[in-house]
Amino acid sequence: MCDVDLGLAGKKAIVCGASRGLGYGAARALAEEGAELLICARSREGLQQAADELEAEVGVRPLIQPADLTRPADRQALADAAVGGLGQVDILVANAGGPPSGPFESHPPEHWQLAVDLALGSVTHLCSLLLPGMRSRGFGRIVQIVSVAGLEVIDGLILSNASRPAVLGFARALAREVGGDGVLVNSICPGIFLTQRIRDLAVERAARMGISAEAYVEQLGSDIPVGRPGDPRELGDLAAFLCSPRNTYINGATVVIDGGKIRRLY
Repeated sequence: MCDVDLGLAGKKAIVCGASRGLGYGAARALAEEGAELLICARSREGLQQAADELEAEVGVRPLIQPADLTRPADRQALADAAVGGLGQVDILVANAGGPPSGPFESHPPEHWQLAVDLALGSVTHLCSLLLPGMRSRGFGRIVQIVSVAGLEVIDGLILSNASRPAVLGFARALAREVGGDGVLVNSICPGIFLTQRIRDLAVERAARMGISAEAYVEQLGSDIPVGRPGDPRELGDLAAFLCSPRNTYINGATVVIDGGKIRRLY
C-alpha cells in the first residue's frame, strides 16, 4: 500500500476482468486506498472468490457483477449495477483480456469480430454509459489495461496487434474531448506479469521442455532488464495513481510497464 494518500477514499470504481490477474491487482490497489468497488468478470464463482480474497487481504468486500464484455446487454447491466449499488461511478478500469492467439490463417471471421468486440466495443460502450455522470460531476478517471501488443508486433498475436492500437487511439482522442471536464483517460500497456495464467503456462511449457516451472519463469525474465516478470501489484499501484485525484495532468498517455523489455523508441 502506498504511503502517500491518493485521495481515493470514497471514490466509486468499476474494475473489469478483476477476478484474477492484472484486473485483481488493480482492484486490490484501489481497495487499499479506500475506493468502493464493483468488480466484474465472466464467472460468478471466480468473482465470489476474488471478493473473499479482497475482504481477507484488505478488509473491503466489493460488489460483484458477472459480465461478458463482448455482449452489449451485459455491459448495460454492469453499468446499471454499479450506479445502483455504488450510487455513481467515478472510475472505470477497463480490462477485457485478449483474443485468441495464432497466425492470420488460423482465425475465422468470428475471431476478428471477437477481437473488436473485446478490445474496442467493450470500452467504447462502457464509456458512453458512464461518461455523462463523470462529466456532470466534474471528475472521472478512465484507465484501460491494454498490452504492449498495441505498440509492437508480437509473433502469434495478430488479432491483438490489429485491435489494440485502435483502443489506444480511442483513449487518446477521448482524452482530448473530455479532459476539460475533469475526466482523464489513460492507457496502461503491461509486458510479462506473473499472473496465474502465466504460472499455468509455465507449468505446461516447462513440462514439454523438460525443465522446472521455476526455470521457465527465469527464462521469461532473461530478456527483461530488471531480470524478472512483473507482479500484478506493481501494475495495480500504477493504475491506482492514474485513477486518483492526485493525478491531475497525465491525460491521453500510454504508459508502458514491462521492466524495460520493449525496444521501441517512440
